[in-house]
Amino acid sequence: MTLKLAGLVLFTSFIFTAQAKKVVTDAIADLDYRHQFETLNQKHQTRVLIDRYHQTIYKTEDDSHGAHAMLDIMSRDGFLVSYTNKALDLAKNDTDILIIHGLPNDKITLDSGAVFWKSPISDNELESVVRWVADGGSLFLTLSHFPGGSGARPLLEAFDVKFRDGYAYSPKHPSFTSKDDRCSNFFGMTEQEGLLKKSHPLYGMGPEVEKIDFHCGAAVFRRPQDVVIAYPKDTANYNKDNSFHEVSDYYAAMIAFEYGKGKVVVTTDQGMFRNFIFTFDEKEKVYVTITSPDNSNGNLFVNMMRWLSPKINRHAGTKETAAYQHNN
Repeated sequence: MTLKLAGLVLFTSFIFTAQAKKVVTDAIADLDYRHQFETLNQKHQTRVLIDRYHQTIYKTEDDSHGAHAMLDIMSRDGFLVSYTNKALDLAKNDTDILIIHGLPNDKITLDSGAVFWKSPISDNELESVVRWVADGGSLFLTLSHFPGGSGARPLLEAFDVKFRDGYAYSPKHPSFTSKDDRCSNFFGMTEQEGLLKKSHPLYGMGPEVEKIDFHCGAAVFRRPQDVVIAYPKDTANYNKDNSFHEVSDYYAAMIAFEYGKGKVVVTTDQGMFRNFIFTFDEKEKVYVTITSPDNSNGNLFVNMMRWLSPKINRHAGTKETAAYQHNN
């Protein structure tokens, strides 16, 4: 069964402005898709809370958010998923992992007609999340482009993450590039190309990750040892009005780090784990995420969730703990 997303309103990270010549004209969620992997035998029952209070992708309660594959992987791998429609007060939630997936700014129009963008994260929510992570919670935060990514800036700054809102572009490793050169899709991000940082312990938590499809991401950077997926050197960041912003050798597409007793994962591609097939105005169909048979995005999601869990053995993907998993 497939589900078509009317209006494509959730895909600001893939829909370009009127100046761009390549746009998404259709998006289909494949609800029958199931990622194949070896599930844990360990009955860990890690509790996952998904933010539905803010304008995240889960704000709609049907399957149009394209998160079917993620939810299915978590369910089969022993994670217990629930949702919250309330402001984020983690002190009152019995939660191991918090997922905030896409967090657009609030658009404020002044009497003069001027517009400014304001994060929907309140001061109380910010302090609650940061203290909760420091005390042992885990956060998975997915970003998008202006204004879809900047709503999370207070959280990023609290965790000492630098964020470049806009569109990361490099002529290296693109699957396709918009004709105005604003956005690349990096098919084939691999360890051999120096982009998958296999030294990060996250990669040791499950099935092998060989190649990642990463689409039109923004950019973050923190410490070198936090990088899970790097952008190529000399990657450029273009801002919201399509003008050149800066070039860096240190941009990351995905980072993961410990903070206090807890953990944080930040990724700048809102769609990298979603099960969509996009059609572009040039009639090109692209399997953008987990549904592609030519990437390891699903395996990376398995590894990431296990790494975030405080209840799963840190070496869950190794032979040494196979007996432990089987017996627990």
